[in-house]
Amino acid sequence: MDQSLKEAWSRLANQDYTIEDLLLILDSVKEDDHLQEFYEVDDGVWNNALATTLPLTKEREQEYRQKAAQLLAAYERKKEVTPVVMPSPRTGRFRKLFYAAAAAVMLGLLIPSVYFYKKSQTEPSIPQSIEMATRLGEVKSFTLPDATIVTLNVGSRIIYPEKFTADERVVELYGEALFEVTSDPARPFIVKNDNMQIRVLGTVFDVKAYTEDIYATVSVVSGTVEVDLKGGKALLEQNQQVKINKVNGHFEKHTVDAQKYALWTSGSLYFNLTPIQEVVNMLNRSYPEMKVELAPGEYPNLISGEHENESLHFVLTSIVYSTGLQCKKQGNKYTISPKK
Repeated sequence: MDQSLKEAWSRLANQDYTIEDLLLILDSVKEDDHLQEFYEVDDGVWNNALATTLPLTKEREQEYRQKAAQLLAAYERKKEVTPVVMPSPRTGRFRKLFYAAAAAVMLGLLIPSVYFYKKSQTEPSIPQSIEMATRLGEVKSFTLPDATIVTLNVGSRIIYPEKFTADERVVELYGEALFEVTSDPARPFIVKNDNMQIRVLGTVFDVKAYTEDIYATVSVVSGTVEVDLKGGKALLEQNQQVKINKVNGHFEKHTVDAQKYALWTSGSLYFNLTPIQEVVNMLNRSYPEMKVELAPGEYPNLISGEHENESLHFVLTSIVYSTGLQCKKQGNKYTISPKK
């Protein structure tokens, strides 16, 4: 950038400019590539402008307008005395004076905006986070920015960026979700929570990681999944599952029918040697209009069974029948107790 132009920009930034400075700047930015001039202005000029520019008020705007008028009057006084002729809007001289007056007001006021625009072109923007959540008893499906389909189970939430980066696709999950990941070998899909990090390229898998449950699971319906855990790593293929004890960090890898663990997406419940406390948690999330609780006592029972869109009363009756536990209903509350 020409030194005289840089000095003109510097004086404009410090609100100590002349009409010649404005005309010089206007001439430099009238071409289509005028934004390049903004990029070439030293950062110190813009930083100084930001540090010294006061908040815009009506009084301050009026000051700019008065200064513009004074500059134009001074400019006219420098010209030779000639008969006064109202300039035509089509003449170049009229346009220059008009733009100079506008520039005195607008360029001075907009320097901070230009600075931030300049910075936005050179500094990477941080994508905004989006949070999706489901209420108790609610299941919701939606599509992520990369076309991955997510089905979010009851009482769950997921956090993801409005736009994924060029290197990876990262989401945070609290609760349970089924992911149908769009394949993109250049950008791995990563699911994070407090207990694990799951890395895939393109697959269908279920993640269950509710805060109130003792166990978390990852079940692969198709494809391959890599699960990083605090105590190691598990590589899962189709119909394999890793079950993590969140209390002691112990985990085990099993062969399962992974489709069964995704039955909740159609409103069904599936228990497979599930601890009774975890069953109660599942029931309370799925049937929020009622309350299920355990009476004090020991419950060594592991519950198994599949229930397709059935009432809470029917599910509890089935559990009582298969385990010998007792269940009593009072108002909108069911209380399960150990068998006598």
